[in-house]
Amino acid sequence: MWALVEALETIRDFHVAGGVVLWVIGFNTVIMWTLIIERTLHYRISFPRQMDQIVEQWNARTERHSWHARQIRRMLIAQITASADFSLPVLRMLVALCPLFGLLGTVTGMIEVFDVMNTFGTTNSRSMASGISRATLPTMAGMGAAIYGLFATRLLCRHAVKQVELFADRLTLSSPQRAA
Repeated sequence: MWALVEALETIRDFHVAGGVVLWVIGFNTVIMWTLIIERTLHYRISFPRQMDQIVEQWNARTERHSWHARQIRRMLIAQITASADFSLPVLRMLVALCPLFGLLGTVTGMIEVFDVMNTFGTTNSRSMASGISRATLPTMAGMGAAIYGLFATRLLCRHAVKQVELFADRLTLSSPQRAA
């Protein structure tokens, strides 16, 4: 229990040292990783079942060569693609926002440094160090969150494309084999 309290105090001190922008980066990161976990669980649990149901629906068709059958196949592939790509654009946007929020933290921290220099001159090094801390911590946090988020998002995007391609291959245009 004591370790948890100490960890929470460390996180709080980190956020106080980084300023308000660090809270925004933290909130953005929590949303980003929630979506990453949601997509991972979707690809592992419900997506395979959804693909199997649609393949069974397709295999139940007796006619697969007409224009209508090809259009139905295209519609089924589009349906699976939409399910696979559901929140990936939002996830990409959240990853792209991380370094931008870090840059915003840099700017606000440097404004604080210049404000201290304007008020006290260059003699108040403690206040200048606080401003520099508010400038560098959000930059570091934004870049760190973006790097890990980019890695995870890229893996999810590759997995989605691969699964849709495998699904399209499962929807064959050949007629089902008939028992003799």
